[in-house]
Amino acid sequence: MRTAALAITLLILSVLVLGARTIGGPFLEWSAGAAFIVLCLIGLASSTIREWLLLAGSIVLTALLLRTPDDWGVLRESLSLAAFFAAFILLLTALKIAAERSGSVLAVGRYLIRQPASGRFIATASGGHILGVFLNFGAISLMAPLIQSAAKRDDGSTDLAMERRQLSALLRGFAWILLWAPTTLAQAVLLTLFADIDLGKIVVVGIATSILLMGVGMAFDWFEWRKADTPQDTPPPFPRSAMSRLALVCIALIASTALLQVTTGYSTALSLMFVAPVITVIWFAAQRPKGTRFAAQLMRFWPALCGDATGLARSAIALGLSGFIGRVLAEVLPMDRLTAHLDLAQVPGWLFLAALPVLITLGGQIALSPIILVVFIGQVVQSIPALPADPTHIVFALSAGWAISMFASPNATATLLISAATKIPPTTLTWRWNLKYGVLCYAVLIVIFAVLEAG
Repeated sequence: MRTAALAITLLILSVLVLGARTIGGPFLEWSAGAAFIVLCLIGLASSTIREWLLLAGSIVLTALLLRTPDDWGVLRESLSLAAFFAAFILLLTALKIAAERSGSVLAVGRYLIRQPASGRFIATASGGHILGVFLNFGAISLMAPLIQSAAKRDDGSTDLAMERRQLSALLRGFAWILLWAPTTLAQAVLLTLFADIDLGKIVVVGIATSILLMGVGMAFDWFEWRKADTPQDTPPPFPRSAMSRLALVCIALIASTALLQVTTGYSTALSLMFVAPVITVIWFAAQRPKGTRFAAQLMRFWPALCGDATGLARSAIALGLSGFIGRVLAEVLPMDRLTAHLDLAQVPGWLFLAALPVLITLGGQIALSPIILVVFIGQVVQSIPALPADPTHIVFALSAGWAISMFASPNATATLLISAATKIPPTTLTWRWNLKYGVLCYAVLIVIFAVLEAG
């Protein structure tokens, strides 16, 4: 009964958010905010300590906000932002309902992690990257157990070196989708905060940087393990039909989003929120067993949604509350007075950009969610009288910091998901295995920042 109530609340929240973002008006904004509050209340029973702490912080900040001059107006905006983030991650992550049941996804995942040692890193990193574009964190949940299974020897022992290299490759490949993929929460958050940016440049620079840094990861992997004895296994057969089906899903998602964006003028994030659930339902229906009608298969979608409702609600609550805290925090603190005397005109643009990833990554070390920091920093940046760097480059730098925190912070979502699936401590996955790689990537990013600002 509770999971059904959660599923119904998630659907109502999504409809109200889409209405508020298209039709607009205070009534729909308040209604979406109210639906998010109801979701938090219903979801408390299955919440972790993280959601409870975020909720407590939100309550304290709300009490402080109600003492400011424009209290109710900011509260409405903050709740609307929280509801939007919650609905976005819900509608995009719901793709995994179909993906988890797809034989094609499983076949491609197995193919990628069973490559010979010479091509294993790039296969796993690129696989995590590509699957992450339309599965989001579902790609992590899918591939981490497959990697552990592939690392098992015939005698039942674990090839620890292979396990470490493959899990690191998964993290290093997945993280960089945050630089460009419109299906990620990072891009949705940043495009909401910064409207006047060059989206095409973000995508092009983001993809190029992702490829470069995955190449750096492959070179670093080779350097770390250059003296290791790595037997060359026979490569598995290429899953042609499975890869074709996944490509079709990906093309349908991208093409439909672009078409809706062009015809309606909606943002990329909003267009995805309309398209993703449609693709999810069609993909789910297409997986019907032989002899089963489409209608009968569609009837199974509701139980599947209810089965995933708890996990979806937990992610929606955590990310929604994080966005709420970041927005309200920027209002409660005297930002106008703090930034009025902040003269950054003489600060080199590349240096300003280089500071942003450091702030986000350091915040992650003390369990501050990247979304809190990005929303807060975004609000602060917009109150600075004269920006020292191009807004498009600021968005890129913020997304780069978010990406680095994915494999350099023990509290990042991707790290916690892998840790939960593999029982490997988060500090091992990040500080021991990937911190050096993070420092190396940061050095490369500084050069990229300098080139962008010089151009």
